Amino acid sequence: MYKTEKQRKYYDEVIRLHFEEGYGPDRIETILPVGHTTAQRWINNFVAENGKEYPMTKRKTTDRDTANTDEVELLKNEIAILQSQLKYQQMRADAYDTMIDIAEKRFKIEIRKKYGAKR
Repeated sequence: MYKTEKQRKYYDEVIRLHFEEGYGPDRIETILPVGHTTAQRWINNFVAENGKEYPMTKRKTTDRDTANTDEVELLKNEIAILQSQLKYQQMRADAYDTMIDIAEKRFKIEIRKKYGAKR
């Protein structure tokens, strides 16, 4: 069955990582000393020889995946809070501008700073 020493050592592990853990050839090549093309060829050969007898299962959810999901949810909540605070502050700034406009018209005094050089 195995043609080379490398295939004898790593073939079964490549197949296991692909079908049980859900890793692709790129990920497998970072774990095992097997190239991307070799891993893909071994997977293709396995499927051709065995058909769908070894169905690919979803990769097991790890604590890191759960932590990432929780972190994403926390960040989404924080974004929502910051957006509502921004909306409030923009409304507040508009209210102050309106209040200054009304005061300048009613009391006929200039409140806003005048820009430009002093003479």
